[in-house]
Amino acid sequence: MKVRAGGTRLRLWWDNAFWVIPLAGLVAAVVLDAIVAQIDQELSAEVGGAELWSPSSAVTFLASIGGGMITFTGFVFSLVLLIIQFGSATYSPRTVSYFLRSRVTQGVLAIFVGTSAYAFLALISIGSAGRESYVPFFGVLVCLVCLLASLVAFLVLIQSVAGRIRVDSLIADLGRIARRAVTRRPASGSAAEPAALDAQPAASGTVLRHRGEPGQIVAIDVDRAVRGAARFGVEIVFRVRVGDAIAPGAAVGTVSWDGAVSPAGSVDPAQERAVGELVDQCLLVHRERSLKYDPLYALRILSDIGLRALSAAINDPTTAVRALDEAEAVLRVAAPLPLGPVRVSSGRGGVVAASFTWNDIVDLALWEVLEAGLQSPQVTRRLTALLDDLLADLPAERHDPLLRHRARLRAAVTASTLTDPGNAEAAGPWLIGDRQGLGGQR
Repeated sequence: MKVRAGGTRLRLWWDNAFWVIPLAGLVAAVVLDAIVAQIDQELSAEVGGAELWSPSSAVTFLASIGGGMITFTGFVFSLVLLIIQFGSATYSPRTVSYFLRSRVTQGVLAIFVGTSAYAFLALISIGSAGRESYVPFFGVLVCLVCLLASLVAFLVLIQSVAGRIRVDSLIADLGRIARRAVTRRPASGSAAEPAALDAQPAASGTVLRHRGEPGQIVAIDVDRAVRGAARFGVEIVFRVRVGDAIAPGAAVGTVSWDGAVSPAGSVDPAQERAVGELVDQCLLVHRERSLKYDPLYALRILSDIGLRALSAAINDPTTAVRALDEAEAVLRVAAPLPLGPVRVSSGRGGVVAASFTWNDIVDLALWEVLEAGLQSPQVTRRLTALLDDLLADLPAERHDPLLRHRARLRAAVTASTLTDPGNAEAAGPWLIGDRQGLGGQR
């Protein structure tokens, strides 16, 4: 995947700009009023439009629509925000961004705002055109159509919000986002190859530190870094990855100067500053992680939903099982991918970009839910089925973390006080592979 910081910043702004589409609805209302007013002027001149509608009834009608739509909009979106608050408290606070990204919600708000604005604009035109009895007949009809469209949009909004708030629908959507995001690589193309990050930077390297605002890394522009590394003749090693939090002064990578030192063996300070600025420009930092660009964020939220469902306050293992269903799908998508750090070379330079490994994905998907679900046979049986099926289907090089989690699961269940501690036979029913948790025993 190629990431360009400028384009990603624009797309990230668009994803989080809730107000843009409603504002477009307001602008559309102004444009529509200008067009309809021109049509009404021509219609009035031809057929005597002032006699087609009573000015008093038109004023009453348009004022009712304009004022009523403002009240209705406030009521509807207060209800929507309450539903979103309920969902975030029930599933995870980080699902708020998922709800607010809904284009249906933004589109419906645009229709409501546009209808209200158009009604008032049409109301102003009554009695204009040099005649007190003038009524924009066509404008009143258009306002009526906008009112009907608003009612239909309200039904669509209720359907959309109800669909997004349902636990199965929410988890399925997060699973789809996670599967798509996990395929994103920090670099792509024939020049990209697997790499390894040394535990310690080379002694001849310079530590690169973040000089910008604190936040979460949303994207790394590897292509730009590669071009800069080739220009300076250096190798840049990013030791942070998408999803990491960074603060001013935090180490974000190292640079090796083997091909860029002067004959005297020293590094030009101006060149060192230029490379540091390049690295900062390649890091896209935002106040929160991104569902769209962060490979593991959606999987993180799925794990959070499973943990919250297994808490003593909620005690909903069925939701945790659904989260494991989607986690298994993510693991199956990630298993064939070339995971881990990537090196991209170009001319005399190169870039090593840190990235998640297979162990990272497995641990994020399973570790915490496994620990929290030891008190629920529904979860332990679903985990057993998940691990057994993945071990049977995936190649041997992907088995190590799966075997580790299966051994931990069996040991923990066997030692649990809910069974006979230390009695493997008593723990047997808890470790039967069951994809439904309870009800799908094989």
